[in-house]
Amino acid sequence: MQDRVPVQEADLETLSSSAVQPGNSAGLGAYGDLEAFSDLDLDDLAIAAASLCRTPIALVSILDGDQLWFSARVGTDQTYGALENSGCAAVIARRAPVVITDMMADPETRRNSLVCGAPGLRFYAGYPLFTADNEIFGTLCVVDLQKRPQGLSQREHDGLAALARQTMRLMELRRETIAQERRLAAQQLRRKRVAREARQAEAERRQAREKYALHQAAGAAGGVGIYEYDLVSGDITVSPEVCRIIGMPVTEVVTAPQWAQRVHEDDKARIPLLSELLDGSAPLKLEYRIVRDDDRKERWVLRQGVLDRDATGRPVRLIGTLQDITPEKNATSRLTTLLAVEDALRAATTRRQALTEACELLGRRLEVQRVGFAAITMRDEVFTIDHGWCSPDVPPISGVFTFQTFRRTSNFLRSGAVLILDDLSNPSWMEEEQEACRALGVEAQIIVPKMDHGELTGCLFVHSATPRDWTLDETSFIRTGSDRIFTALDEWEAEARQEIVNHEILHRLKNTLSIVQSLAHQGFRNVDDQGPLATFTSRLVALSAAHDLLMRRNWQSTDLASLVRGVLTPLGVEERVEVSGPFLKLGPDTATSFSMALHELATNAVKYGALSVPDGKVSLSWTITGAEAVMTLKWRETGGPPVTAPKRTGFGVRLLRSGLGRHGKTELHYASTGLCADLTAPTLSLATL
Repeated sequence: MQDRVPVQEADLETLSSSAVQPGNSAGLGAYGDLEAFSDLDLDDLAIAAASLCRTPIALVSILDGDQLWFSARVGTDQTYGALENSGCAAVIARRAPVVITDMMADPETRRNSLVCGAPGLRFYAGYPLFTADNEIFGTLCVVDLQKRPQGLSQREHDGLAALARQTMRLMELRRETIAQERRLAAQQLRRKRVAREARQAEAERRQAREKYALHQAAGAAGGVGIYEYDLVSGDITVSPEVCRIIGMPVTEVVTAPQWAQRVHEDDKARIPLLSELLDGSAPLKLEYRIVRDDDRKERWVLRQGVLDRDATGRPVRLIGTLQDITPEKNATSRLTTLLAVEDALRAATTRRQALTEACELLGRRLEVQRVGFAAITMRDEVFTIDHGWCSPDVPPISGVFTFQTFRRTSNFLRSGAVLILDDLSNPSWMEEEQEACRALGVEAQIIVPKMDHGELTGCLFVHSATPRDWTLDETSFIRTGSDRIFTALDEWEAEARQEIVNHEILHRLKNTLSIVQSLAHQGFRNVDDQGPLATFTSRLVALSAAHDLLMRRNWQSTDLASLVRGVLTPLGVEERVEVSGPFLKLGPDTATSFSMALHELATNAVKYGALSVPDGKVSLSWTITGAEAVMTLKWRETGGPPVTAPKRTGFGVRLLRSGLGRHGKTELHYASTGLCADLTAPTLSLATL
């Protein structure tokens, strides 16, 4: 037994067990997790140690990294304590028993709050616990709150040593138990895994069968069949799905001539010859139309295949699939037509052209006899056939029709619902309109109402000269096309109304400027020098030109090139000014400022600068540079009289220097060759102001 410095134990009364969670140290792998060593027999050994040494506290401690886990304890409810500066640390470090008779007397622990303060630990004695491999596993220790100068008696030494050995024997038994439990658990896991894998394999087999059945059903639903064309005999072995696609009774073999009879007349030239299949020049993927045997309807099919060759490399069979792609073809065709309708509506220059071209595209795609638009006046209760399209074999219709002639149809359309009529003879409520409809050559029709704020204002009609079973796709296509036409008509009408308003505003603005001009003339009537009046009048003209440009564009914006032409043309100098520069958008305020500045430059050049002499010229150019897209405009005069800086700053110079407002900058240089003006501003501010 060796004496040693006092221990720094964890505060057995105040240390929270929840602050540190159990874990595994490097030496505990074979013994399981720490919680597995909570054992009543170990508690009995701790009780025996406390009784033997007459101490209030006894612990069986297991090393867990830098912590000690108390698997058995007497005199405390705490489960963990720190290894550092504890008596157990010395036992583990020395691999020998340690007794500390007075922890307060030891210089290493006297500063420990658990020794100098509550609970006031004083005496410690501990024995090491060794594994079968002679590795330190933990300690068996007793702790007293009173110092013991005499230490332990020999009987107590021997008793603690025996209890330590007994503790480790229990640990070894527990280890064997844990190992056995692990083996049993592993066996159970293996059995469960095998059972799970068996179930999974069975599920995969069932899923494969279901997937195969689903693929078969999907193939049938998608119109996919399998064929094998014997190039030697000419026989074609087909699946039931192929028979369904071409509308014939289920059979196993079809001859090549029988197959060719079902190909659409317009597509027979696309079917490759036998010689082309044999020499490998025939396409193996081909789209064409067939005519079904049962209902004589056209269907698009996609035939794909691969050539099977004999030992000499000669093709002997064509094996592949046949797929009904009619829905995809129709969808693509409808989408293409709708895009063409949008292009036609956008490119049309008149309302009549827009309606005629859009209706023709819809009519040819649907293969009907007539498509048109009728404007409706609810006050007068009349349909006015506006414009439309009809096939060459039916007469066009135009003029005015009253609601009374088509009373049932009128009442139906007022609700905003789409009228879909497959056969004029079937609905009894159409009997009173049958004569009027047949007079127009109508046996089936779809009419889509145009509603504005809940009021019926027009309709798009599609007429068929024969009864027709309108499909959902056709109905949806007609409604979508109608929406695009109605939107275009609304835009035409809005532009027409806006044009009227713009003309009225421009007219009033010009009247106002004329009044201003008259007032100026009256004010300068008795003035001998009429020069200021002429300057003022020309500025009014420049301002009017800028407003005229903006008005034609709904007061939204204009571009610099158009503005330059508008300023130079009234002065008659557009041929003598060389203009160049990229497209540059100008906002309303900027356009006004630009027009005034350019007018000052041009009139100054006409009076005093390069344009005042026959050989003088002006170069006007602008560029856009930099990441921030800054516009730089350069006005350069050459060939004119010598230029000198003015002695006083007049209104024109102040106007030029103000340039393009707070976002712009203007520099004037009176060079000997002529006036140079540089105007710079960010393009973003030019376009938005």
